Amino acid sequence: MTAEDLNITTNVILPEISSDPGKTISIIIEAILAACTPYKKASTQSNLRLPLNENKLTQILVEQIEVKIKDQPAIGVKNQYSDIFLGTKGIPDFYFHTVEEGATHQPLFVVESKRLPSQTFEKEYVIGETQNGGIERFKIEKHGKGLFQSGMVGFIEKYTPDYWIKIINDWIVELSKIDSNWFADEILIESENSDSCCYSTSQVKRISKEPLLIHHFLVC
Repeated sequence: MTAEDLNITTNVILPEISSDPGKTISIIIEAILAACTPYKKASTQSNLRLPLNENKLTQILVEQIEVKIKDQPAIGVKNQYSDIFLGTKGIPDFYFHTVEEGATHQPLFVVESKRLPSQTFEKEYVIGETQNGGIERFKIEKHGKGLFQSGMVGFIEKYTPDYWIKIINDWIVELSKIDSNWFADEILIESENSDSCCYSTSQVKRISKEPLLIHHFLVC
């Protein structure tokens, strides 16, 4: 799958959310991709108190996404989403939402963040010890219920994007051999690579039987 297959375009500026959901998602994808380079600069400032954990890295990235999406007055981005509509228990690390005075809406797009390598459980980008793995949360609908596209960010702290895509895909294939809830065709398909981010997609099957397209941003 390529960026063209997803109808992703660059430099799209709309005064309000498009009636075409695909166009809105394209704007969000482009904002995240565009934020990766300034994120690298912001996250290596000399005055930061190290080490930066997953939440702090996410906070810095969201600040840069806000800059990139400021020309879209009807779309906002915030840290952490508590589900006030469907009651799911998971709290994605950040989310995009419709901006409307006097009203609140279900999110347009939610994103889970993970460090690579994980500081807690080796395979946490995919699966966790207590159903808290990144992709796993979407499969069991802790995250993304009611949505058909969502995202994951991997903050690479060691090795290369190519290394991590291979490792992540190996984990998924291994799981497909021992767990009937996982499938070999849920692997990441690399679409776009730059000095600051490797962008991939994957199609996952969920407990509701509704497929989900996950956009993966491996920030390097």
